[in-house]
Amino acid sequence: MKRILIYRHPHCERCTKFARLHHAVDWFDRMADTTATPPTGPLRMGEIVVENLATHRIYHGAEALALVYRQAVAYWPLLPLLWIPPVRGWLDRQVRGCADDSCQIAPPADNPDSLPARNG
Repeated sequence: MKRILIYRHPHCERCTKFARLHHAVDWFDRMADTTATPPTGPLRMGEIVVENLATHRIYHGAEALALVYRQAVAYWPLLPLLWIPPVRGWLDRQVRGCADDSCQIAPPADNPDSLPARNG
């Protein structure tokens, strides 16, 4: 039975590769992924969000990654890495579409001088 739904950007090759990896280690069939737009709105390139299907809560960043890691036994050894602040921060940026400190955030069309608020 699926426990989480991973939303990923439809044009992100890196996200597609990670989705294949997640399915390869998902021995208990707990994870599903989709390129549909999540309830929180469109994703940036490289961004993922995860929905807990039992509660319908949406997770972002390192919290989303921790939820993914908890679903697959093969990922369990990676969970302690999320307790190390610099590693957690780096992983958080990776799954929020901010890899290499270059966030894919575009200003709203009606006000190009402001940045949009982050969801999460």
